[in-house]
Amino acid sequence: MIHTLAFYNVENLYDISNDKKTLDDDFTFQGNRSWNLTRYQNKLIRISKAISSMGKEQTSNLPTFFGLCEIENKKVIEDLLQKFPPDANYGFVHLDSLDERGIDTAFFYNKNYFTLEHYDFLRIPVYNSDGLRDFTRDITYAKGILGKSELHFFVLHLPSKREEDINLPKRIHLLQELRKKLNSIFDEDKNAHIVIMGDFNENPSASYLYQQLWCKKTIEELSYGELFNPSEELYRKGSFSVFHSGRGLLFDQIIFSQSFFKKGNPVRFIKAGIFNAPFLQDPERGKLGTPWRTYSGSRYLGGFSDHFPVYAFIEQD
Repeated sequence: MIHTLAFYNVENLYDISNDKKTLDDDFTFQGNRSWNLTRYQNKLIRISKAISSMGKEQTSNLPTFFGLCEIENKKVIEDLLQKFPPDANYGFVHLDSLDERGIDTAFFYNKNYFTLEHYDFLRIPVYNSDGLRDFTRDITYAKGILGKSELHFFVLHLPSKREEDINLPKRIHLLQELRKKLNSIFDEDKNAHIVIMGDFNENPSASYLYQQLWCKKTIEELSYGELFNPSEELYRKGSFSVFHSGRGLLFDQIIFSQSFFKKGNPVRFIKAGIFNAPFLQDPERGKLGTPWRTYSGSRYLGGFSDHFPVYAFIEQD
């Protein structure tokens, strides 16, 4: 059986209520983006359509697994899942993080195929140059059984690339701590099936991603405990998930452990790609080929997200 894995940065999926503990004021009716129930419901419908469409042509099924980032809370997740087809049977793993804007990561799985065994949230402290703690998103972790194979999933959203990339040390530190978690898994099972998906706020060609996560450039180079990032080849060939100042970037990636590429293993990697279907593209003249955003600044555009989702296929015996 072929399963679709997906990841989607859904661009500020907030509910319409004001949470006094987070910086979500813009996404209220009184805020400068005039966020309201109609716009919220429209975004939920659009996001569910995008996710439901990924892999449908190839597998005739909804994605078995997907990760999301930039979601506000459990209510948003529950409202989103109500927009999926009636036969969708998704469970999810989520916890409100300490992020100042109140946006989180979450992992979703089809309960018909995957049995959740354990989950956790990597809440790794990072600090600004002045020594003050910066509260960022948790890395969501889930472990479970697909068929007869144990799979591990991590969903992350690393600190943004801004202001001459002052957040680079934070991203490196988070990857270092994530690698320690990977090492603990590999210590127990050197053939562990591990998937890391997320918005890395970095292109897959960045050398520090290879160094910190122990990635290899080719499948042939892989050894126990090492990872392969199929997004690097997509990026080299001009495939992008997000655009900034007219430049194409591939911040959204899905990375696999060596075990997915071993012949004879019961779960195997097939391919990866960017889901940039025409309905996800900006209809405005001159912007075709770029994501149809919900907002441009404070101007409401009514689209899906400022990112395209990414996907991969795995085959299970």
